[in-house]
Formats: sequence, structure tokens, C-alpha cells
Amino acid sequence: MAADTLKRIGDKICQDYLGFNPTSNSTKPPHIANGLFRACIGETCDTRDVHEWVISDGRKDAIPSEKIVSDYACILEKGEQEKPANIKQLRYFLGEIFNQDNTLYPQYDFSVMDISSHWMIKGRLNSEARIGDFIFEILAKELNGKRSPAISLLQDALSNDSDDLTKLIKPILTAPSDKEKRSIHGIQYPEDSEVRWDSCKERLRNGFDRLADNIIATGENRNSLLVMRRIINFAMFSTFIYLTQGNAAAYGGSNPPILLDAGADLESIKKASEQAYTLAKKTVEDFFINSIDVTLKEEIPSDTVDECQRWIDSMVFSSVNREESIRKAVKSYYDSFIGEDGSPRLALSRALQIALYTFEYKNNSPSAFCRVLGVRCGLIGPRGNRANIKRYLINSFTLETVTLSALSKDDLEDGIELKELSEKLVSAYNILIGSDAETEYSILETYNIAQSTPGDLRGDLSINSQAIANTYISLGMGKRYADGVTLIGWRL
Repeated sequence: MAADTLKRIGDKICQDYLGFNPTSNSTKPPHIANGLFRACIGETCDTRDVHEWVISDGRKDAIPSEKIVSDYACILEKGEQEKPANIKQLRYFLGEIFNQDNTLYPQYDFSVMDISSHWMIKGRLNSEARIGDFIFEILAKELNGKRSPAISLLQDALSNDSDDLTKLIKPILTAPSDKEKRSIHGIQYPEDSEVRWDSCKERLRNGFDRLADNIIATGENRNSLLVMRRIINFAMFSTFIYLTQGNAAAYGGSNPPILLDAGADLESIKKASEQAYTLAKKTVEDFFINSIDVTLKEEIPSDTVDECQRWIDSMVFSSVNREESIRKAVKSYYDSFIGEDGSPRLALSRALQIALYTFEYKNNSPSAFCRVLGVRCGLIGPRGNRANIKRYLINSFTLETVTLSALSKDDLEDGIELKELSEKLVSAYNILIGSDAETEYSILETYNIAQSTPGDLRGDLSINSQAIANTYISLGMGKRYADGVTLIGWRL
């Protein structure tokens, strides 16, 4: 039986053009870490024993602490004489440590914990959304004959199992001593020719390389947990960037601006940042429309109304209900667009994009996935479901990570002025912080954001930049001199 046409189109866009599946609201940092770490180190581990401990008493289907004492007496100081109450308390604390993102469930197969070493990497989970594979391809591609130093940095960090967190559960991980829990698969580097490459991936790869170099230069590589946290934070940010800026790289145009709100309670900055975020989500729709159009060119060589209508009539569906609802909807959408677009095929592409969002991605569309990535990597806020209107409200850790990805080692050592940092952020990611108010105002004008923002946006951009500078100073990455100049670097 032929594949469902709408599902086939959606799968092709995600797998062949985008490289990951932005359709789940369950994707969290541990999922992405599990996928990327597995690819980088080429092994998995049976973590079922730790899972039994971390799913503590009181949770549905949890193993009682009395049974834990019985089953794991060999690693307990008092053996079977250990008090279950003590074990119960320990399990609670283990849950607080290794389940901070609530990614552990009573069902082992769907669970992943916060990873502190290679001992905790599992096999593939659907919630990974293939993002780990997507990032690994970017890191693995040889540029000037070299893969990204981020790979070896992660390998070293994951191989270190002497950190306090791993040592805490090492007896559980290795018990019983005669059972091999690790599976070594080997690292499967993709052929360079297999990696779909573009200017956006190039910028992200350069960011990963600079971040890895700076992690080493600052000495953060001595803290394996910080290395992993830093790279996963940037991996999520990078995925957001590609999701929202991939359209420009693949099909032309400009990248939507990312106006960072420093939290100075400036209404014009809030509104402009909200508009910028809304625009980013719209570019995801454009990516799908353009990718569908490329796909349809292979299936509808003649760009005519009749051929497009015949294609709609030939659509295959997995059920009668889908056929009745989807075909009717596609025809309706198509009819509404055909008068607006000179190309019937492009009109059909727009119709299919809406159909995908309506029927295939009911729970979470690729545009809504921006929120999943942005909130969970600390780029989008405010947090919480009550805050329906989001903007670029970056947290301090993510600001620090993104900055480390934009600066060279010399920049960090010598320091650069805030305005120069702004230029680098604009060049790398089209991030605006307000330090060059005139230039950044012009960028916002290009997207009709400045014109539709009430208040003194130009003046508030300068105030916003001072608040950003204050954040850098509080992080130890900035120093303000008597003449008002702020220098950005590392522990200046």
C-alpha cells in the first residue's frame, strides 16, 4: 500500500530538508543530550538499575524500598539489614539530582536521566526528535580537514566518571559486578557528502568550534559536568537558530532578528522582541512551504492549475476519514491561494503546509516547537504556561554560552567593547542587544518591527544595552571603565 501522501510529504521535509523532527512538545535537554552523547561516544548502557532507584516510593509503579534493600543488598553497607526508610530518603534525593527535567517515568523504555557520564547514555528515544543526530552531523563534517573540537571535548567529559554525581550512583550502575551493562557500537561518522550543508550550518559549526576552544581556554574543560551542560545548551540554541534561519540559508532572503530583552522592563523592547519572535515562527512556515515546493517540482513538472488539481485528486490516505477531511481541506486552501500566487504549484505548497500543521502536527507544530526549544534552552521567556506571549528573554547562562560561541580566544583574553561584541552577535546569529542603536533600529525597520512598536524604541535600545552590560559585569565577563566604555572578556 502506498504511503499516506500528507505524512510522506511531512516526513520528507523533516528528514531530508530540516534534519530533525520538530513536532513534539516532550523534547527536553536530557533527550538531546542522550542523542548527541550517544553519537559522540558510540556506546549505550543499560541503566535499568538506576532507574529503579530514582523512581522513588510514592510514584506509580515504583519498586518499594523494601524490595530495593533485598535486591541490592550486595552494595549496601548493612546489606539486608539496611533500613528501608534510609533507602527511601536516598531515592528521593537521587530523583532530585537525576530527574531535574522530569524525563524519568515508571516505564523505563521512555525514560532518560540527566547524564553525567557515558554510564548513563541509553538507546534512541522518540523524544530526542533526532536533534542529537542533527547536531552531530554539523560537528562531524570535516572543515579544512578537521572535525569540530567539540566532539573530543565531549568524549573526554563523558569518559570521566570520577565526578561526584557519577560516583554517587556508580555502585548501582556496576552491580552486579559480573553483568556487562555497556554496549560498544563504535562512532559512526557520516560521509561529508551525506551531510546537507548550507551557510547557516556553517555559522553554527563555527560557533561550536569557538565555544569548544573557549571552554578549554577558560579552564572550564576541567569540569566535565559544565562542559556537557554548556554544549547541550548551545546545541538547543543552534537547533532553534536553524529552525528559524534555515529558510534564508536554503531558499534566500534574510534572517529574522533576535532582539534580546535584558529585563529592564522597557515596554518598547518587550513589544519589539515579541514581534521578532513571532516573525521567527513565521519563517518556519516559509521553510516548510519552500521545501514542499521543491518536492512538488519533482512530482508536478508542469506548473499548471490542472496538473495541481490532478495531484490533489491522486493523493493517497491511510484511512477513509483522513481522505474525506484532508482532501477537502487541501482543495479549499488551494482555491483560496490560487488567486494570490502566480504559481499554482506554490499555491498548492502553501495549502499543504496548512494541512500538515492542521492534521499531522495537531499537538505541536514546527512553529510551536520554537517555544519548546527556546524556553528550555533559556532563550525565550517568560517561563510558564500562563505567559502566553513570549519574547527573547535570555537567561544569564545562555547569554554567557552564546557569547563564548561568538568571541575568539584573543577577544576573551584582551576584551572587546560592547559595540564590537554586538557586531559579532549580529553577524553570527542576527542577535540584537541595543549597543549600536542606530544600526539595530534600521534592522528592525527592515522587518517593519520598529514602525509598529510604540514608544521610543531607539532610545530604549541604548538603555537595554546597558542592562545587558550589567549582566555581563555580574557574570565576570564585563568591566565598565570611568569613561562609560564596557569591555567584554573573561574575568577582566
